[in-house]
Amino acid sequence: MRFRNLILRVGSNIDKLAVMTGVFLMVSPGVGAAQLVETGKEKDSTPKTSRPRPRLEEPYVVTKNDIVKTILISGEMVAERSRDISCPRIRSGFSSMVTFMADEGSNVREGDRILEFDSSDLASSKAEAERKLDEAKLSIRKTTADLSALRCDLANGVAQAEGRLKIANLYAGIPRELLPSNDYQSYQVELERAQLALDKAKEQLKNHDDSVPAQLGLVEVEKTQAELELRKIESDLTLLQINAPQNGIVIYGDNWRENRKVQVGDAVYPGMPVISLPDLSTMQVVGYVYDTELQYLRPGMSCTFGLDAVPGESWAGKIASLTSVAGRKGFASDHKVFKAIIQLDKQDTSVMRPGMTARVEIPVTMSTDVSTVPREYLGQDSQGLYFVWKEEDPQYLSLHYVEIGSHSEDLVEIVSGLTEGEVLYRTIRIGESSK
Repeated sequence: MRFRNLILRVGSNIDKLAVMTGVFLMVSPGVGAAQLVETGKEKDSTPKTSRPRPRLEEPYVVTKNDIVKTILISGEMVAERSRDISCPRIRSGFSSMVTFMADEGSNVREGDRILEFDSSDLASSKAEAERKLDEAKLSIRKTTADLSALRCDLANGVAQAEGRLKIANLYAGIPRELLPSNDYQSYQVELERAQLALDKAKEQLKNHDDSVPAQLGLVEVEKTQAELELRKIESDLTLLQINAPQNGIVIYGDNWRENRKVQVGDAVYPGMPVISLPDLSTMQVVGYVYDTELQYLRPGMSCTFGLDAVPGESWAGKIASLTSVAGRKGFASDHKVFKAIIQLDKQDTSVMRPGMTARVEIPVTMSTDVSTVPREYLGQDSQGLYFVWKEEDPQYLSLHYVEIGSHSEDLVEIVSGLTEGEVLYRTIRIGESSK
C-alpha cells in the first residue's frame, strides 16, 4: 500500500504519466540505471518509453570530448644509483653476526664507520696463525744453526783427513831401501787410505753444502704458509669492519627470514645486502601495477605523484619502463604485481627520501573526440542494456537505448544511439520527481 500511495503522489504531479498497479521505480547499483520492478506475479523489466520534461532540471547537450581515465597506483621512492653494503665472504664461517650498524636515516660521510660484524672467531684464528708463524721462524733459526754446526763438523773432518794424508805422505816418501819390505808396503797402503778418507770427507762437505738450500727451503715453506694464513685472516678482519664508500644516507636491508629490517644481532649470509647508501640526487618512484591496469600503460606516459609524508605537494614525472614479468610486491606479501619505474622531471633532495610512500596518478586517454554523456545521464535496465532520456519536444522525453564504449570517472562514450547536439535529462532515481 505504501508503494501504491507513493506512485499516486508522483502521478498527481506529473501529467500524462501512466502508472501501472503494483509497479515502482528502482535504481540498480550500477551507473544510475532506472528499473521497473513488479510486485505482483507479472514483471516488466523495460523502463517506460516516455515521460514529461522536467521543468527545473538543467539539460545536458551531447558534445564530443576525450575520454581520459586516471589510473591510480601506489609505490615508493627509491634511488636509481645506490651502493649496497653486503655481508662479506670470509673463510671462518658461513654466516656472520652483525654487531654494529649506523643509525638508519643518518647522513654519513665517506670513511665513516657504518657496519661491523662479530670478529671473535677470527681473532682466535689470528692468534693461532701468529703462533704457527713464530714456530716456523724458530724452526728456520734452529735448522740454520744445526746445518751450520754440521758443516763445521764436516769441514773439521776434511782438515783432519788432510792432516792424516800429509803424515801418510811423509812415511810413504821414505826410500824403500831404508825400510824393511813390510813397513814400506804398510806406509803405501796408509797413504792410499788417507787419500780415500780425504776424498770422502770432501764429498760429504760438498753434499752438505748442496743440501742446505733444500733443507732451509722446507722450513721456509712452513713459514710462508703461516704468513699467508695470517694475511688472509687479517684481510678477513678488515672486511668485518666497513666504512662508508661514499657520502649518503643509511638505509637498512631486508631480513627475508624474519620479515623485517636487518638489525644488530642478526646472522646474515655472504652476499646478503645489509645496508645501502642511496644517491639522493637520483631518486625515482617504483610503482606497483596490477595486471588489470598494465594494458593501459606505456613507457613515456606523463604522470603526477604525491608523497604521504608531504601532504599537499605534488611532482611531475613520466614512466621510464615497465616490467614484463610480475613479482612479489614485498617479502611480506603474496600479491604479484608489475613494476613501473617513474623518472622525476625535477629532483627535490630536501624532502625526498628512499622508502617514502608515493601515490601516482596517470591520465590515460581511452578515446578522442567522441560523443560523451555524464554518468548520471545514463541508465541501465534489468537486462543490462543502457538507455538515456532524450528530449523529443518541449513537453516530453523519450527513452532511447544506446551502446557505450570506454569511460572515465565522470564521462561515458556513446558509440551509437545518440548524435552530437541532442538534449538529455538525468535518469530518474527513487523518490525523485520530474519537476
